[in-house]
Amino acid sequence: MTLRWLLRIVAIYLGALGAASLLVPQAASSGLGHALTPFDIFAARTIGATLLTIAILNWSASMSALIPVGVVLANVFMNAVLGTVDATNIIGGTIGAGSWSGVAIHAALVLAFSLCLFRAMRRHKAARLA
Repeated sequence: MTLRWLLRIVAIYLGALGAASLLVPQAASSGLGHALTPFDIFAARTIGATLLTIAILNWSASMSALIPVGVVLANVFMNAVLGTVDATNIIGGTIGAGSWSGVAIHAALVLAFSLCLFRAMRRHKAARLA
């Protein structure tokens, strides 16, 4: 898979998740295993807007002639941190065990973006040496 396609797929995924969190936070958070408080709804909507923003950034970057390395690094960082936060909260009992699928998605995205970054760095180094 190319980096462009990865960015597009993740943009669609984050866009759907972000829209759900922004528009119907109770339904989007139902898998966490807890009823939402008014503050949780506020936080979910804020997170939804942030996810939509990252989706727009990823889609825009996928359409660029040159994809900035910062976009890739930001995706690696975001997924690594969110996967760790999710795992920590599942283990601590804050969210339900059904959320392990989210941890797996974050781990897969860290791996995919890291591989794309590694391949790009190898190509860049080979081009410099040629």
